[in-house]
Amino acid sequence: MTYAIEFEDKVWRALGDRKRRRILEALVKTPMLTGELVDLLPSIGRTGVLRHIGILTDANLIVVRPEGRKRWNHFNPDPVRRVCNEWVALHIEGVEASTAKLKSIAESEVHSKTEDNI
Repeated sequence: MTYAIEFEDKVWRALGDRKRRRILEALVKTPMLTGELVDLLPSIGRTGVLRHIGILTDANLIVVRPEGRKRWNHFNPDPVRRVCNEWVALHIEGVEASTAKLKSIAESEVHSKTEDNI
C-alpha cells in the first residue's frame, strides 16, 4: 500500500466515527486539554477518549502539545483539506461529464420535437 493511500485511509477511518468528529468539531473552535475532551464525552470515559485521540493523532488530524502534565490538543485541518479536495477533484469530472451528457440529450429531444411540429 502506498503512503498516500494509507494516509487517506487513516483520515477517512478517523472521520468515520461520530465521536471523533465531535472531538474535532470542538477543537476547531479552540485547542483543548485532554481532560476537557473527556468532560465533553463522559459516556465513553477517559480511556475511550484517549483511544479516539490516538486514532486522530495517527491520522494527523490532531496535534498534541504537552505542557508540563497537561496535554493540549490542536485541530490540524490540512489532512481534511487534502483528502476532501482530492476526493472531490476525482468525482467532479464524472459529475461534469454526466451533466454535459444530460444537457445534450435534453437539447436533442427538444430539437427533435421542434422538427416533428414543423
